[in-house]
Amino acid sequence: MKSLAALTMFAGIASLVVLAGCRNESRAIRDLPQRAYVWQRDWNAPVARSLQEGRGALDGCVVLGAEVEWRNGLPVPIRPQIDWEALRTFGKPVSLALRVAPYAGPFSGEGSVVVSLKRVVEELLVEARSAGMEIQEFQLDFDCAQKKLTGYAEWVKALRHSTGSVPLVITALPSWLSEPAFPSLAREAKRYVLQVHSVVSPLGDDRTQICDPVLAKRWVVQASGIGLPFEIALPTYRSYVGYSPEGKLVGVASDSVSPSWPADTRVKEYGLDAAAMAVMVKEWQVRRPAHAEGILWYRLPVATDKNNWRWPTLRAVMEGRTPTQAWTVRVEGAGVAGDVAPNPADFVLRNTGEVDEAPLCCVEIHWDAESVPIAESLPGWEVRRGKKSVVFFRASGNGRRLPPEAECAIGWLRLEPGAPFHVEVVPVR
Repeated sequence: MKSLAALTMFAGIASLVVLAGCRNESRAIRDLPQRAYVWQRDWNAPVARSLQEGRGALDGCVVLGAEVEWRNGLPVPIRPQIDWEALRTFGKPVSLALRVAPYAGPFSGEGSVVVSLKRVVEELLVEARSAGMEIQEFQLDFDCAQKKLTGYAEWVKALRHSTGSVPLVITALPSWLSEPAFPSLAREAKRYVLQVHSVVSPLGDDRTQICDPVLAKRWVVQASGIGLPFEIALPTYRSYVGYSPEGKLVGVASDSVSPSWPADTRVKEYGLDAAAMAVMVKEWQVRRPAHAEGILWYRLPVATDKNNWRWPTLRAVMEGRTPTQAWTVRVEGAGVAGDVAPNPADFVLRNTGEVDEAPLCCVEIHWDAESVPIAESLPGWEVRRGKKSVVFFRASGNGRRLPPEAECAIGWLRLEPGAPFHVEVVPVR
């Protein structure tokens, strides 16, 4: 998929086309298929588990088959070791994708470059057939410069012959929609995937999101007006973008690998408003955009992917509803028989809801006995002591997320003498 820098868009969107051909408002979610990208290079056990967890929610998946990098002007494919058995167990339609790194041209339907790309496509399809897997479609994911779409069409035409009976689909950026060459390019493929990942002002408003629902809906209306079948690609990830003191881009981190930023780097996070995304999805479920054939989520939730939603969050948004908030506390420690609580007691906060954000709560502990509290908070948390109570609350500046089903230790309490206590999780805004 696209790097954040490549997906930066500006607010100037062409005049909107009236949305036509909307479906009846009683349309169910199953009428707008939803799939996910499996974009991991390392097919480990968490990836396979996530696929199985998503069987009830997903209508299929698109798997990264290869990623082409350029070395001395020549394409060099990087091939993940795909777990075909996990895909068979998944039991839903599977598509393959070829990601091609930025390339300035020249473009041609002949020559060594396109021959190399065709070879990668053909080898992937042979591998899939050898594994007993029927491929639903083949996606070409390439960030072509928008003024070179005519040349890119030559690639698409050549690669379409290599996929044979498997439909070739291209991904498209919103900036392409206003280009005169885009409809012809899109017609060379069976359909296209409109990626509405965007950042309007990288150095601007702190509320800037990876996906702005207002812009996303405008782009979808614009795509509907072109009159060709398309899918909508939506993000599930957050990105961290590094800028120099002069405002120049230093790097982008959107996966679980944390880069080593220079000491003076200004790092800005771009996330997602899950509630706003859910509203947008619900609107499309009720009133399906003309020519839209489904939603594609980038990317599959994996437990080890710290910059991505977990399944509870994605499942809620896919259903068009705001993820729920719920937090519980587990008390640990060496207890004594009877009513006396553990002393000392350790407190562990757990996200039992669906939100993927920093805990919006504090933890209050109360007791009735004449006991003296000795309490200490752990990093990222603070504690406020009272005569018969203590409150643990998130420290200022602690933006650490607690994903669904995750937990973190927040502090401990000792009462002298030991006594029963009551623990309560209190939401904060």
